[in-house]
Amino acid sequence: MEEHQHKQGQRAVVIGAGIIGLTTALRLAEAGYAVEVIEREARACVGSSKANAGQLLYDRIGAMGSVGFLRGLPATMFNPDQGVSVFGLANPARWPWAGAFLRQCTTQRWQENTRGLLDLAARSRRVMAAVSAQYGLAYDWRKPGKLIVHPTAERVAAADQAAQFQAQFGGRHEVLGVDECLDHEPALRGATRTIAGGVYLPDAEVGDCRMFGLGIADVLVAKFGVRIRYGVRVTGLVYSGGRVTALRSDQGMIEGDVFVVATGKAAGELLSGRFSGKRRITVVKGVSLTYPAGDAPPDMSVTDAAGKFVVMRLGDRVRVAGYAIFSDGDAIKPQYVPRLADKARALMPKAARYDAAPDVWVGIRPQTPDDLPMIGQAGAANLFVNAGHGSLGWTLAAGSAEVLAEKIAVADLST
Repeated sequence: MEEHQHKQGQRAVVIGAGIIGLTTALRLAEAGYAVEVIEREARACVGSSKANAGQLLYDRIGAMGSVGFLRGLPATMFNPDQGVSVFGLANPARWPWAGAFLRQCTTQRWQENTRGLLDLAARSRRVMAAVSAQYGLAYDWRKPGKLIVHPTAERVAAADQAAQFQAQFGGRHEVLGVDECLDHEPALRGATRTIAGGVYLPDAEVGDCRMFGLGIADVLVAKFGVRIRYGVRVTGLVYSGGRVTALRSDQGMIEGDVFVVATGKAAGELLSGRFSGKRRITVVKGVSLTYPAGDAPPDMSVTDAAGKFVVMRLGDRVRVAGYAIFSDGDAIKPQYVPRLADKARALMPKAARYDAAPDVWVGIRPQTPDDLPMIGQAGAANLFVNAGHGSLGWTLAAGSAEVLAEKIAVADLST
């Protein structure tokens, strides 16, 4: 209550109405700030938050940079089934990011970075459960568990080893043979993709990130009187005396007492100066296809590790998500959509109505070299950042918002 009264009347301006910006705005509104959210798009959650894979995998996530990633690069570069394209890193503008990423590809760095992600995800799980219950949010949430299938016994053993490390921080997993995989998820019966076994994660959850975000937006407006301004493009920050006094936008100046940059990749463009904890951000593009459910939709979320794609059910829809493409822009090569659909059909022939035209989404994931997001002060006394969550934005969003709110609460905003 004291903190709420202390913040009463102070204005917090959050840039970005994706899942990170909206959860941040909620925590600040709950703390007593008068919150305003600025979004350049016409509505909330239309970018990276719109149609992601829908996984809430709190206890078995890991950093991308690893020895395994480097070992797999030759196959990745010349095998389109892998679903990973690193050719965009040949652009000289991305060389600094690539160099920083390569330095993360050791066993020690992978463990350190994965530990940081798991700690943040554990907090996020607690906050998500509380927020969902408190505000009665509906977003096709289920807790069906997850299955990650692998094409060889060696790959299964390697996955088990990584999961054993992650198990130190909580959660459960079980190694399954091929017949046990089919028993756990009957939608895999008839698969023509090679399955030697898999890792079963009983605590994994699924849901629709966009539905969750829109629910948060409704709560912000209806319960807390938050103003969400759509179609406003922020072009810069106005500094005076070590503080930010306003945002410069295409619709004039926007003043506030506290400013939070939660704009994913665009955070790097707005935060041009140096500050502690700053990381480079590059773009990793993902693609999802959403179909009407078929005759045998999956109960669990299933990842094909060899093809690097996931198939899951969201209500009466089935979503297929894949690709990690180091490239700017929203365009994708025409063959990417049928290739992803063919892989899903080969894994789960009756999961979806593959003859129907899918809803195609292309999302931009703001990726840091070590996979850890930037959460904290960003140079000026009253300027903060919450960005760079990569492919784990929804998983980490609620916890990241709480961490940032705590840092703002103890910061000296006056100098």
